[in-house]
Amino acid sequence: MRGRVQSVEKALRLLQTLDRQGDWLGVRDLARQLGMSAPATHSLLKTLQAAGFVETNPDTRQYRLGLAALRLGNGLDPLPEMRRFARPYCEMLADKSDETVVVLAWQHDHVVVVDWIQTDHALAVTHRHGVIAHPIGYASGRALLAHLEPGLREHYARGEDYAQLGANSPRNPAELLALLAQVADDGCAVTENVGESGVTAVGAPVFDASGRILIAIGCSAPLSRVTPTRLRHLKARVREVAAEMSARLRAPDAKSAR
Repeated sequence: MRGRVQSVEKALRLLQTLDRQGDWLGVRDLARQLGMSAPATHSLLKTLQAAGFVETNPDTRQYRLGLAALRLGNGLDPLPEMRRFARPYCEMLADKSDETVVVLAWQHDHVVVVDWIQTDHALAVTHRHGVIAHPIGYASGRALLAHLEPGLREHYARGEDYAQLGANSPRNPAELLALLAQVADDGCAVTENVGESGVTAVGAPVFDASGRILIAIGCSAPLSRVTPTRLRHLKARVREVAAEMSARLRAPDAKSAR
């Protein structure tokens, strides 16, 4: 029992050290500051990394706090860290899809834009940072909502203003929840001309190391530019990038994460 308590104490001291540093630290530097051996420090880091509490830079083999630790911070806004994590994947998806890319997160009972990149096409979908008023109208919003805890999904379903959603949208909480259940089963969401927007979009969920939904990433394009073949391409690229993000966060299998 005493050994387990000491391990917890060491883990907390390690996290506190990384928090104070606020940047990357190598194993030897951490071991020196903690008064531990390098092998013991490395083993502890790997345990914490597996749970998402620390992350590593594979090029420098250094470590810093992970998203799981940051999400536990009392009053801490995790969006800047989410944005830092998501940015290279946004760029990757923008390059693979050649369309506008957006990343959404659930924060304080709202869906918010974490980051987005607009394509260079003359006719392109645009976004803005802030709260999404009706996230069910977005493919990435559906991918995010579909994997929230049941209580949060139901809370959202009861609070949505269905009169504002327009064509190709659910008309009541029952239809909305059924739609989200289907999205969860499919593993991604596709929207076409929701609310007569003239937009086709694809979104997929990204899970953290605990198996919880962290963010959703998606891309969108004008209907005129999305043929069936193009849509299949976009779905494959969105799924591919979302899976890579989840793998980077050491998420378990997405089906078991719901």
